[in-house]
Parts: sequence; structure tokens; C-alpha cells
Amino acid sequence: MRPVRIITAVVFAAAVAVTGCAAHSTAVNPPVTPVVDAPTPPAPNPAPKPIPIPVPAPKAPVLADGHYDAYIQQVNTRGDYLVVDLVQVFEGQAAIDAAIADGLPRDQAQVLYIWVRNQNPRLRTLAMASDLRLDLLPGDCIESQNHQFAKLIKDSRAMSNSRPAYYFTLTVAGGAVHRIQEDKTFNAC
Repeated sequence: MRPVRIITAVVFAAAVAVTGCAAHSTAVNPPVTPVVDAPTPPAPNPAPKPIPIPVPAPKAPVLADGHYDAYIQQVNTRGDYLVVDLVQVFEGQAAIDAAIADGLPRDQAQVLYIWVRNQNPRLRTLAMASDLRLDLLPGDCIESQNHQFAKLIKDSRAMSNSRPAYYFTLTVAGGAVHRIQEDKTFNAC
């Protein structure tokens, strides 16, 4: 058995020698192979940022609670809002003085009992309360709420010379109009 071991050892040594030589020659003359960098993997997508949900700020009422004199520019036919232009109302001697200050001749101002001044053209849109009360000047026989709204719309458009014929005192509470009282912008008599 010894010859088998010797033969195996010689074959093994020959195999190691051949392999070593091949490895040595490969290391001395390496094949020219272009080195290509592996493509950079795409960066992982960052987690999406949550989109903040806008929280509406509490809406301040257009007008604070109180009474306001105004011309009504528009009445919504559904009866849920109106557009107004606030005015100043003067009575008695204050009306005469204000009219003269606004350029009305003294002889015409002396007979005034009421004077309405509108210096600011800013319009405001106001909600009408569901329990709205209309106190309109007597005119036609007014029966229903629809007829009252029709009269309110008609009177808000009426003109006396170049000025609105009526102004309205609004009672505002909680941001809505609860009462509209109609008055004339000129002397009744």
C-alpha cells in the first residue's frame, strides 16, 4: 500500500504545483477587465410628512352686539343675510349743524330735523337671525314675512333726490341681525 500512498502524494504535489503556477501567472499578468462601479441604489424615500389640517380660526362677528344705523344695500331673497353700509344719524340741532358741515346751504339745513351722513363706503355682510323682527314704516297692508321682505327690499332701494329715502336701525346680537327698524332720511312733514 505504500506505493499507492506515494503515488497519491506525488499526484497531490503535482496538482498543487500546477495550481500554484497557474495562480502565480494569473497574478503577474491579470486580465484587463474594466471595473464598473455597481449602480448606487436609490435613496430610500423619506417617510411622507403629515399634511397639517388647517383649523379655521374662530370667525369674529362682523359687528359687535348693539344698535347700528345703516343703509341696506342688498337683502338676500332667502332671508339669511343682508349687506349694509353703516351711517351716522343726527337729529334736531345736531342734524342742522352736521348738514351745514357737510355742505348743505344754511337756509336748507335750518328746516331739517334729521340728517344722515355716510362717510365710509365700506359694506358689511350680516347674517339675519331666524327670529328676525321687521319694524317697517306703515305703508301697504303687510301680512306675511314674505311681504315684509318685499317691502324691505323696495324701501332699501327708494331714493329721495340723490339720497336713500330710508335708513334702518339694526339690532345685532351674536353676530346676527335680530331686528330691523325702518326710518325716513327726510322730515316727515
